[in-house]
Amino acid sequence: MNEIEITETKKEEGIALFDEKMKEAQKAAMANRWKDFKKIIKKDNINILEWFDLFGNTAIHIATRSNDPQLLEELIEMLPEGHRWHALCMKNREGNTLLHEIVFCKEVQMANVVFHFEKNLQPQTGIKCPLIDLTNNKGETPLFRAAKYGKLKMLKHMVDHMIKNNVQDIRKHLHRNPSVSALHVSVIGQYLDVALWLVRMDKTLANEKYNNEFTSLQLLSKMPHVFRSHSPMGPVKSLIYFLLPVERHEIEEDKSFELFKLTRDLESGKMDDRKLAYSEFEGINHMWQQKKQHKLAECLADILVKYDLSWQESYNNIKKTLIAMPSLPFNVAKRRKQIESKRQEKLESIEECLKYSYTPLLIAASTGIVEIVEKILDVHPEAISHVSKDEQNILHMVIKHRQREIFRIIKRKKALESLVPRITRKNRTILHQVARMDYYKEGHLAGVAFQLQDELRWYERVRRIVPQHYYLHCDNDGQTAGDVLDIEHDEMLSDAKKWLKETAQSCSTVAVLVATVVFAAAYTIPGGSEGGTPVFLNSPIFLIFTIMDVVGLATSLASVVMFLSILSSPCELWDFHKSLPRKLNLGFTLLFISLITTMLAFSATILLTIRLEWKKWTSTLIYSAAFFPVTVFAIIQFPLYIMTKDMVKQVGKLLKKDACMNV
Repeated sequence: MNEIEITETKKEEGIALFDEKMKEAQKAAMANRWKDFKKIIKKDNINILEWFDLFGNTAIHIATRSNDPQLLEELIEMLPEGHRWHALCMKNREGNTLLHEIVFCKEVQMANVVFHFEKNLQPQTGIKCPLIDLTNNKGETPLFRAAKYGKLKMLKHMVDHMIKNNVQDIRKHLHRNPSVSALHVSVIGQYLDVALWLVRMDKTLANEKYNNEFTSLQLLSKMPHVFRSHSPMGPVKSLIYFLLPVERHEIEEDKSFELFKLTRDLESGKMDDRKLAYSEFEGINHMWQQKKQHKLAECLADILVKYDLSWQESYNNIKKTLIAMPSLPFNVAKRRKQIESKRQEKLESIEECLKYSYTPLLIAASTGIVEIVEKILDVHPEAISHVSKDEQNILHMVIKHRQREIFRIIKRKKALESLVPRITRKNRTILHQVARMDYYKEGHLAGVAFQLQDELRWYERVRRIVPQHYYLHCDNDGQTAGDVLDIEHDEMLSDAKKWLKETAQSCSTVAVLVATVVFAAAYTIPGGSEGGTPVFLNSPIFLIFTIMDVVGLATSLASVVMFLSILSSPCELWDFHKSLPRKLNLGFTLLFISLITTMLAFSATILLTIRLEWKKWTSTLIYSAAFFPVTVFAIIQFPLYIMTKDMVKQVGKLLKKDACMNV
């Protein structure tokens, strides 16, 4: 009976799988007490080839976790010579041999122990199959398993061993089956150092498709977070990121072996003083690792782009542009019906997109990976004209995924004129694509109203480059781009209305309260009056009080007017393009100014009433107390004030136009 049959028999008979001696050894192994583990094995004569745990590992399998070559060697030597080869070949329930488990070891000498015993025992057994050729239940060799889990150091050591033993067929070790290579699994696992080493070692891996569908570049194009363009940082972090060094990954060629190449370790085991300094600070060390990943991703993309020619298969059979006019008016009843079926249509459209295998260029354009897009267009300029099977080009992908940075790249390439006329298989123009929200992601804008404004700006920006006769073009559902825009953004419009009304109502309440306070302060003169003349009339601080009070009253009342105009607005869709956000920004600005001037008037009143001296510490305390509410308000509302820069730009443009007309 084999081990599995014995175990099943024990379970059926209700017998414990492990005796007390084995339990003590298990406890020692779990606590990393390897000296005690070895003593228990020796003292109690535990059968090293019995199951040590429920995964079917033996004590020798478990010993690989110690990273101690001497312990592993001693355990194997405890066995009689006739059983040692069996111990080296023995598999656990997952089919993993000793070498499969050793790939997780940091010490490459662990593998040397197995290779040493293999060299001595193989002539005695007469077996010619090397241990490194054995596969587990998933069909993975130790080499493939090392690549799968990002163990670059052990992977290179094993390849080095095979080359020294004149093993010519190394390619089979880098594949689990014909459609899954070690390069694929290392990219999926985001072990980019392993992927870079593999593709430099064997360039043919770059063209192989994962499950006969995706190349390695396509897989990499689905991972925007491993690139610098998708790692936003503030000015301080950006400066630190720029100053952090990254080691160069050089390749040393072994001319005695044509296809495969040996490389030096990307990391030597010993950290230099610079790395030690960085590792002491968790934040900087994380940033250093992040920069290293970004550089590895760029290096990997550089190589993969050269060998990926999937863009050459293009569906450029351009049909005559026939404008499909709507047969019936798009009335309210039809719009409601379309809104009800919108969710189901989105699910169907996403499922349909999964049928098509897009090229790395289109995938990178949809995910916004600037690095890959630029590299592909630099190496293969004509790739920009590629059309997918569902008749979408790069501009369609960029627009529907709202990738503005990629849009700017296409504009710089002067390719918009050739890309704009493309109509998809579903008869959709790029204007239809920008109107749809299938792939919409909420940005970092302050509120729903500004998110809707951003969507309308993006639609308007695309509409400027589309020929006018496309405005009335209908897709297969009989909808123009304007109809799609109304339907898709109906829910966002409702949320924006609610958010805008609530915000305007709350802010108008605050503005009225401020106006009441400053109005009352105007009739309560600091220090009183004599014969109707203020006591502190000639004081410069009294002048400051008067100006701040008047400005505070004027701005607070003006902000009330702005918020009331928002509350009385019909809030139609295109009102959110410019009108309503401008009013809201202006109202916020006026309210903010009124709060500042109210606090300054309060400070002036305190100084006039108590007659503080300028150099006393109480002056600083008063100023701090006065400006504290203003500071808090500014911090909370700062995201909204970012929007005011657009308003300032528009005002500047209008002033320029008026100046030109006067000239």
